[in-house]
Amino acid sequence: MKRLLTLDKSRIVITALLLGGFSVVGVGVVSMTQEATRERIAQGELAVLRGQVTAVLRPGSFNNNPANAAFLPPEPQALNLPPLKPEPGDPATRLSESIRAGIVGFRAIKDGTVTAVVLPVITHYGYSGDIKLIVGVDREGKVTGVRVTKQNETPGLGDKIEANKTNWIFGFDDKSLENPGEKGWAVKKDGGVFDQFSGATITPRAVVGAIHQVLEYVRLHHDELFDAPHSSRHEHDDESKDKPKDNPEAAHMPTEVNHE
Repeated sequence: MKRLLTLDKSRIVITALLLGGFSVVGVGVVSMTQEATRERIAQGELAVLRGQVTAVLRPGSFNNNPANAAFLPPEPQALNLPPLKPEPGDPATRLSESIRAGIVGFRAIKDGTVTAVVLPVITHYGYSGDIKLIVGVDREGKVTGVRVTKQNETPGLGDKIEANKTNWIFGFDDKSLENPGEKGWAVKKDGGVFDQFSGATITPRAVVGAIHQVLEYVRLHHDELFDAPHSSRHEHDDESKDKPKDNPEAAHMPTEVNHE
C-alpha cells in the first residue's frame, strides 16, 4: 500500500512538472507569435501609408520621393499624435520608430523647394473610435488631398470616408481656411458646406474637424514645415542609425532624414 502511494505521488509530481513545462513553452510560443504578428501588421501599415503619401499630392508638384522624406512634426500633440513610450533619446532612432508608428510627416520637394507637406492627424470623435488620416497641404495652405489610413466605422455608413468606397473624401481638394471660411468648415447639418452621410453624421463631422485642425496647424507652423533645413539626396534604410545631417539637436526644428 505504501509502495502504491509512493508511486502515485511520484506520478503526480512528474505530471505536474510536465504540465508546468508545457505551459511555459506554450506561453512563450504564443508571445513570440503575437510579437511577430504585431511586427508584420506594423510593417504592412507602414507600406500602405507610404503608398498613400503621393496619392494626396498633386502630380508634378515634386521631383523627390516624398515617402522617403519623413520628418517629425513640431508639437505632434496638436495633431493628436501619441508620444513614443519610452521615447528614444537619439534623434535618428526616434525618427525611425516614429515612422514605424505612422506618426511622421512627409515633405514634397521640387528643385530644392518644399512645395507641400503630408501630415498625419487623429480624431477621437469617430462613431466607432479613432480615425487616422493623412492630409496633404501646399505652401499656400490649400489641401492637396486626404486619405483615411485607419478607421473602424460602420460598414456601409461611416466607412464611406474611404476613397475606395465613395468620392466624398475628394471634396476637400483645394480647400483652405479661407475657402470655405470658418463657418463653412462643418457638415451641412451644422451649417457648413460638406455633405454628411444619410444615417451617419458623426463620422464625416469628425473628419471635417480633423482636416480643419491640420490647416490651422500648418498656419501656425508654416515656417518650420516649409522652410526648415531638409535633405533630398541622402537616402537611408529604416534600420539606419545615421544621424540626420541638418542640426538634429535644434529643439525648435523638426528632425528629418530621408528613408528608403
